[in-house]
Amino acid sequence: MLLRVLLVAVFSFLPCRLALAQGTATPSNDEVLELVAKAEQKVAGFESAIKSVRSDLDRADPKLSKMYTDAAAAARVIIVGIRKNGSSAYSLTSLVTTLDDLSLDAATASVQLLLLRIQSGQATTNRLDFLVPLMTSKNECNDISELLTHATLRLIHTEEEVLQKLSEIK
Repeated sequence: MLLRVLLVAVFSFLPCRLALAQGTATPSNDEVLELVAKAEQKVAGFESAIKSVRSDLDRADPKLSKMYTDAAAAARVIIVGIRKNGSSAYSLTSLVTTLDDLSLDAATASVQLLLLRIQSGQATTNRLDFLVPLMTSKNECNDISELLTHATLRLIHTEEEVLQKLSEIK
């Protein structure tokens, strides 16, 4: 029992001290929650972009709209989990991966729509405005994913330092 209390104390205190000593601060809960809130906004933007081109996407491939909305729903589940249970390297990496998928999905949807317009003779260089919401969403998902990646790497760095220090104690 005493060992358990000691380990809890070490794991509660040591990560912050080690991170600060090395110049790599563990992301605070507030920082992570702010990034998660921004990620949620970007997911909403992705959903809106997909909704705005849904009928064209359905003509290109009837499975795409559902696949993309399911991917956005998966991101929302991860976000809810982080808010409810707190962040971990695993949960943050899951969110980063899902946001990267949304970014790729937006790019893929753009290509699908462009091909559809080319095939129907509707694509002209001055009429590509239908791509703007998707490309904006792609960029925004990519940007927040990168910020979350940096926070996740700082968290992992701190955790690895703690484990290294604990292994040296033995």
